[in-house]
Amino acid sequence: MLSLEKMVPRTITSANYITSVNGMLHPTRTMTEHDFLYILDGTWEVIEEGIPYELQTDDLLILCAGRYHTGVRLCNPGNRHMYFHVLPTEGEQSRKTCMDKMEATKTSEDSRFLRSHTLIHCQKEPKIRQYFHELISAYWGGDAQREDRLTLLFNLILCELASLQEETAGGAGSNSMLERVRQKIYSNPQVFFSAPEMAAEFYICPRTLNNRFRASCNQTFSAYQMDLKLEMVREFLSHQPDAKLHEAAVNFGFYDEFHLSKTFKKKYGYPPSKLRGSIDKKGTLD
Repeated sequence: MLSLEKMVPRTITSANYITSVNGMLHPTRTMTEHDFLYILDGTWEVIEEGIPYELQTDDLLILCAGRYHTGVRLCNPGNRHMYFHVLPTEGEQSRKTCMDKMEATKTSEDSRFLRSHTLIHCQKEPKIRQYFHELISAYWGGDAQREDRLTLLFNLILCELASLQEETAGGAGSNSMLERVRQKIYSNPQVFFSAPEMAAEFYICPRTLNNRFRASCNQTFSAYQMDLKLEMVREFLSHQPDAKLHEAAVNFGFYDEFHLSKTFKKKYGYPPSKLRGSIDKKGTLD
């Protein structure tokens, strides 16, 4: 395992795409930077500190700064991969968080650090590949926000790696699907989806959909959707106090303002009309 500090400025020292027409060995070296290597197409074996890692398409290998790595076998002819090198942070260096022998408790109790495997299978998380592409593009770009973009994209990659690790550790294999269901709800706020139609879209049965929501959120799909819609309504009316209740009902998929008002009051203990004129400068209720 290695540890990477989250949400801090980063220095990317190199980034590029490589196509190996005839096959190539991974360089033998000990680097001062972390080496992030992503296989776009093909296979490759890389050895770090005597441990061989077999990479296939959409695998990510993170070679830690200060560790010796090499290759003894050529990658396949036509292999396509992308990489970037990033300097360790002061936090990583001072705490030696990349060393395998470090006490696990020191990082597991510190939410600033992501504990990660060296080899990560990213086939189920396409955002990692996407952010990798964007990071390389930003590296070669010349705009004034270049360094900020690189830091942001690197930290987005860490966020996706954290989500992927949580999903793998959970063993359910459903987090990615649930995120896509949630995205469907977020992007269509005016629609109330039934459990059968949502389940059919993701090729599962309604019972499975509900079971996965219970395991993740302690709610059925319908209960989760209703709570989310009501939160959306509350935020909408908080920022649009002059909006008519009928408009809020239409925007968020309720039958009418009476249905919305009744459901809203049942959840929050006050009617949505109380939001009108009762928001202080910080956007909270009096």
